[in-house]
Amino acid sequence: MRQIQMVLAAVLVVALAALTPVRAEDKDNDKAGKLTGKWTVTEVNKDGKKQDDTKDKTVTVTGDTISCYGADKKCEMECTYKIDTSEKPNTITLKCTEGEHKGKTLMGIVRVDGDTATISFSKPDGKAPTSFDKTSDGQCTITLKRVAKE
Repeated sequence: MRQIQMVLAAVLVVALAALTPVRAEDKDNDKAGKLTGKWTVTEVNKDGKKQDDTKDKTVTVTGDTISCYGADKKCEMECTYKIDTSEKPNTITLKCTEGEHKGKTLMGIVRVDGDTATISFSKPDGKAPTSFDKTSDGQCTITLKRVAKE
């Protein structure tokens, strides 16, 4: 359950950013790859292992919030986020406001390539991953696909 919540939180941050108009104060987050919008979770790797429980999970991203939803459409995790585009890969700081990690900070990296976004992050208070390619113990990588606008 904890793995799912971490994944959903990251996905939610990404999806929310893609749907919300960019405000001046959100300019840095938008530069990171236009994360605002709604996303579906296509793959999750946690602690170096692919997870099978991604069906019907979504993430919504606004200019400052990522919300992760389970297949039942209930919010499993919500975080405010900040992206630093001066780093390569771009870094992301997730401050959890709802869910299992409420009150905790997750450090990670993020990239957007067209309609695909990838967020890789550590467990609470851990160091950010340095690569999207492989997760190690205490890390999670979530791959998202942008939901087509209706």
